Parts: sequence; C-alpha cells; structure tokens
Amino acid sequence: KDGQLCSSSKPLAASFKFPISNSLGFISQLILHRMYEQETYGSVEAYHPGHAHLPKPLLGPPFRYARKRINVLAAMLALFVPWLVFCGIASLWSFSIHHRSPSVTSGLTVGFGVVLALVTLYTASRTYRAFLGQHLLAETGDRATWTFFILATSCVAFALGLCMGQANYKANMRGIFDVTSLSSYTRVNPATMRGQELMDAGTVSFVDSAAIDLRYANGLKDVDVYCVAPITVGNTVLASYDFWAVGKNCCSDGRDDFKCGNVNAQGSKGGIRIVNDADRDFYRLAVQQASSAHAIKTIHPLFFSWTDEPAEEQAELERVAYQWILKAVLGYFCFQLLLVAMAQTCFTKMA
Repeated sequence: KDGQLCSSSKPLAASFKFPISNSLGFISQLILHRMYEQETYGSVEAYHPGHAHLPKPLLGPPFRYARKRINVLAAMLALFVPWLVFCGIASLWSFSIHHRSPSVTSGLTVGFGVVLALVTLYTASRTYRAFLGQHLLAETGDRATWTFFILATSCVAFALGLCMGQANYKANMRGIFDVTSLSSYTRVNPATMRGQELMDAGTVSFVDSAAIDLRYANGLKDVDVYCVAPITVGNTVLASYDFWAVGKNCCSDGRDDFKCGNVNAQGSKGGIRIVNDADRDFYRLAVQQASSAHAIKTIHPLFFSWTDEPAEEQAELERVAYQWILKAVLGYFCFQLLLVAMAQTCFTKMA
C-alpha cells in the first residue's frame, strides 16, 4: 500500500512514492534519531501507515542573541565618581583655601594623586596579568571592566581638574582674593594724601572732585600697550602724583588718548587695586616714562582700574570667576557622560 514500509528484501527507497530526495531526508532523520535517542526540532515522527504528509526539513531553531543588560549601578558610578574628582580638585585649587593655605592645598592634591595613581596602576597590572592567563581576578567580567574604567577616567579627571583650577585661580580668583584681603578706603583726596599712606589699599573711593588728568597720560608698548594716567583734583599741580588709573590696550603708544575704565564717570569715582606683579612692573615703567616726559614727580605710585562703583565691579569679577568654574564643571560632566556611553557600547559588543 501507499506509504507502507516494505519488507527487508526490497530497497527502502523503492517503497515510497514520494521523490528520492525526500526519501533521503527521511532516512537521515531516522539515523540522527537513533544516534541521539531523542527527538529534536524538525525530527521525523514515527511513521504510521496512512501518513501522507512529507517529513519536516532538517532545520534547527533560529539562534537568538541574548541582549546584555546594562549595568546601571556601574554606569552611574562611572559617571559620577570621576566627575566628583574633577569638581573636588578644581574647587580645591580655585577657591579661598588655595589662597589662605597653599601648602595644605598642595599636600592634599599630592596625597590624593599618589593614592589614585597607585590604585590605578595596581588594577591595570592585575588586569593585564589576567589577560595573559597569569593571574586570577577576584572580580571578573563586567565588574572588573567597570572598575578599571572608573579608575582610569578618575585619573583623567584629576589631571584636567588640576589644570582648570590653576588656570581659573591665576586668571580670576587670585586677583579677587588679593583685593579682598586688603583694606578699603573712602573719600581719598589725591591732592592731600600720599601713596605710602594707602599701601594696603584694595578698593578706594575718591572724592567727587577727583578726575583723570589726560595731559600726563602715557602708553608703554611691550606686546600689549600698558596705559597710565594720573588721578588728580582739578588742575592742581601736585607735589607727588602717586595715584594712577591704568589699563591694557586702551590707549595709543605714547599718546594721551587714555580710554581705560569709565573715564567720563560722573559723581562717585573709585578704583580697584592692580595686584598682578607682572602688570605692575610694566605700569611702573610707563609711569617713569610719563614722569620724565612731563617733568612731574612720583614717589610711591599706586595703580587702580578706574570705575565709578568699586564694590559692584569687584562683585562682577567674582561672578565671572564662578561662571568660569561652573561652565568647566558642566562641560566635564558632558564629557564624562560621552565616555560612559562609549564604554557601555564597547562592553556590550565585547560580551
């Protein structure tokens, strides 16, 4: 009958009416079933008379890649730990502790940097030895990879935070702290007071009649143009011109077109002391040049940036300094977020 197994004396393929290719597939399924003694996906069911359907093809189940779960805790630590290292080091070198206790700041930085470097090198050495098969890590897989990533990026954060903190301190915070630590004077009369009396002055408010005498203004060029002009009272000839308004690149070389600060200020007038040593040296040379050119006397010159509101100007400088460090902190957070995203992608592909 159709579909029945024939006796052993007849060929097996001849007992079927379906094509020879299907017969060979059927025989292969029977052999595999006997070898493993179990049915697999696509295996042939036991043949019974009357079965008209063809045997199933020899196919395995479709292979599915297991999606690796994101290690949320490790990713969060990798994001925030290096960022906090950056914030801590940048703040340590930017704020008042650096100005009050530079030795303490250096000691804390060196101590933390040495510990971080040693731990990172030790972890890197163990990871490399484990890669060569010479060492068995206590932490394996995802944890070991994230640990090394956190330590390595913390070293990067340490170096960048140190550079940023030093730059912000030199460019902004140092001058602010120097001026704040000095004294403040009001109602200063350049005609009756001398520079020796206000050597500790940080911010100064002059009398209302004080003004800049543009007749004796001068500019000294050395890459930048260092501009100076004496602060006087009316057209009075002073015994010593000790109070000078100064600025950089706000006048012409050797001419009396002084335009530094609020030159045309009406009402209250004042100044913020220039405490940058490098700039003061050039301002002093410019004053000496003006004294020689105009035959005026200067005993102990003090240099100020001319403004009508010294306290408000000082507050504005502080805002600029804090905005600088805030932008750096937010910028590094975005940078670290990018590194974590790239690391997560690489670790997932490696797994």
